[in-house]
Amino acid sequence: MRWHCLQHLPDEGPGHAGGWLAAHGHTLTFTRLFEPNPVFPALAEFDGLLILGGAMSVYDEAVFPWLAPEKAFLREVLRAGKITLAICLGAQLVAQALGGEVRPNPEPEIGFWTVRFSAKALTHPLLRGWPDKATVLHWHVDTFTVPPGAMRVGMSAGCAAQGFVWGEGIICLQFHPEMTEEMVEKLMAFENHETAEEAEFIQTAAQIRSKLKSVWKGRKLIEQLLENMVALHEQETTILN
Repeated sequence: MRWHCLQHLPDEGPGHAGGWLAAHGHTLTFTRLFEPNPVFPALAEFDGLLILGGAMSVYDEAVFPWLAPEKAFLREVLRAGKITLAICLGAQLVAQALGGEVRPNPEPEIGFWTVRFSAKALTHPLLRGWPDKATVLHWHVDTFTVPPGAMRVGMSAGCAAQGFVWGEGIICLQFHPEMTEEMVEKLMAFENHETAEEAEFIQTAAQIRSKLKSVWKGRKLIEQLLENMVALHEQETTILN
């Protein structure tokens, strides 16, 4: 399967997702939006789209002008019904494109917190094999409302919308199942989190480090999800042929 990745920051790469795709013989190409003159592929050049996170907001077009063509590209992808996995900022961009609202979360959510997955969402083919809850990494200030026609994936104590599925092959997650331990360390350095104080939904750097083994729970989620997405693509290909 041919995957394409929209990457917004140098240190926020595909992580566990990229590892699984490579190990299972799938290709992964990139549009790196932090580089000069990013180019988006033609729709015929990829089967699945992976949209990663970033420190910017969906409303920061004046500072990050590539957000405007990225949004236009995403609208084309959604109209075409491409299989899509969007994470954090990526999920917010897709939510906005589908008619949801992106706004500040009541409180920032930073650290490892438990997400409870909706029983209804767990019946969706993309979420086959997921548990009813998991402790995963969060790092966001904004959130989104679930777009019209979409189904909420789950919630945490700090965030009412931890993701949604739209149609058969589009899933968006507010949390970060893709991040490795090394990526979490780089994210803390990028955000100057060493001096951050504990708050209701903010863990300190020491608290986050004490829970780093939980990235393996995220890895299991994203690997099962990708397996389900590949199976969906194979089914669609069989039907078309």
